[in-house]
This record gives sequence, structure tokens and C-alpha cells, in this order.
Amino acid sequence: MQRAAGRQQLPAPAVSAMDLFPIGGFVRLRSRARDNKYVHADEDGIHVSLRPLGAVPSLNAVWKVDRWPVEGGGNDLLLLQGAAYGRYLAVAHEDEVPPSGHRGVRAVQRDYNLPNLDPSFMWTPYRVEAGHYVRLHNDDQRCLRANGRRRYWNKLVTVDVRNGDGTTMMQWMVEAIPSTHDPLPLPPPPPPQPPIRVRRGLFRRRRMHQNPERRIWHFWLGDDGNPVSDDWPSFFSHDNSVANLRAQVARLEHDENITLGVRAGYNARVIPLVTNLPNNEDPMQIIVYTTGSPAAAALTYPQF
Repeated sequence: MQRAAGRQQLPAPAVSAMDLFPIGGFVRLRSRARDNKYVHADEDGIHVSLRPLGAVPSLNAVWKVDRWPVEGGGNDLLLLQGAAYGRYLAVAHEDEVPPSGHRGVRAVQRDYNLPNLDPSFMWTPYRVEAGHYVRLHNDDQRCLRANGRRRYWNKLVTVDVRNGDGTTMMQWMVEAIPSTHDPLPLPPPPPPQPPIRVRRGLFRRRRMHQNPERRIWHFWLGDDGNPVSDDWPSFFSHDNSVANLRAQVARLEHDENITLGVRAGYNARVIPLVTNLPNNEDPMQIIVYTTGSPAAAALTYPQF
């Protein structure tokens, strides 16, 4: 008995927590160590950080759940798609190290373009203990991690080598959010801004926009959800306002009765576009629906 008591206790086997992630539904991920901070898709459309919800909950803290089945009976994998911009929670390249004071490599938002499984996008949730706390494994050795336990100003979310299974910096509370087919209202457009005039040469002036231009590809889906044509017409936008984008697409399509979705990558899921565009110059793929059509009615939104 004494010899048995002196043996090293082996860790309990990891228990899957897939049941906490409603497939096709929405969740928020709250840090156990930072308590009121959530995994937040930053407005630059690239980085991921810890942020509080604020007085008005933001779509940037909401992630849509998709499942990637694994052949051979292994644990299924999760993809977490940002409800704001449609990009996926992923691991940055190894050379994209975070600033000093952070651990591991960056967690980022990325388009999903590859047709096959990409490990940097894939997450396996394991239950930490009774309740809704989980670890999100990117592989057997790395987990999604909060930063700033002592340096509270360090707010990036990273992916770090597991430092024992007990650290709360790698534990997350899963908060499921109800889904609805009722569209969310678009944020109002900002006041119009006059173009900046820059002097070129001795007497000439050049008109320049306040924001850099972004290429917008748009594609129309019919009432049955099938493409109307194979064409992807495009235009350039100098505005991050989704309300102005909708108005611009409506003028080009000669139809005001439209609903917009966004596809962040050639193999990404389409989600409704109801937030202002990210603050970058990356081109975007916009999906156009007829409002009230079966295809538009099938879109789901988080219910706040």
C-alpha cells in the first residue's frame, strides 16, 4: 500500500467537450484567468485579442461553430468562424511571434482558401473539469492561450505549448448564444467625408479619399441558393461602412431588396454581413441574396 501511494499519479484522460459547441450555432469564449475578457476578432481583420463585452455586446466576440469530421473514429475537429468578418480563428506562422510579454505564437483571423484540412485552423476541445471550461488544442502540444495574468496590458490571444494541464490561462468558458433567422440591423453609415485634395505640381490638385481603396467581388445567389451566373463582377470601395456597401451593391445590381453575406476564402462558409468592414485593404467576396428568398431566410444570426 505504501509503494502504491508513492507512485506518481497519472493525469486523467482528456474528455471531449464537443457537446458544448452547437454545430452551426454561435459561441463566445471567456478566459478563466482573465475572467471578464473574451476572445475578440479585432477590427483590423487580422489579430485576435482579449476584450470585455462592453455595454453593448459586439459581434466581434462571437464565433460560429463548424465541425470537420475525422475518418477512422477519431475526435472531430472544430472550425471557429468570426461572426463579424467571416474569417476563421487560426494559428499564425511560426515566425509571427507576438510582442514581448506574450507567450507562444499569435492567434489570428484568416481566410479559408484550401479545399482540404489545414491544421492551423483546426481545434479540438477537451473538458477541463465538470462545467463548461475547456482547453482548445490546436494539436497535441499546443493550446489557445490568454495573456496578461500579471502584465494585464498584454491582451493578445496566442497559441502556446502546453505548460501543464492545470494553468487557467489555457482554459475557456464556452458561452452558447441562441441563433435566429431574424436579420440583425446594420449600423448606420457615418457622415459623408469630403475627399482630401493634395497638390500635385504647381497648380494641379488631386482628389484623394479618406480611406484606402478595397476591391469588392460580388456574386448573386438565386432564390434557391444556386448561382445566378458564373460572373464575379468587382468594384472598388473607399468606405468601411456596411450600409454604404449595401447601397453601392444595390445601385450596381439595380435592386434595393438585397441581403449581403461574406465569404472569407474560396472554401469558407457564407455568413451574413451585418458589421462594418475591417480596417484593412484586403479584397472581400460579397454574396448577394434577394431579401425574403428561401436562401436569405436560411441565414442564421446570433440572438443577443
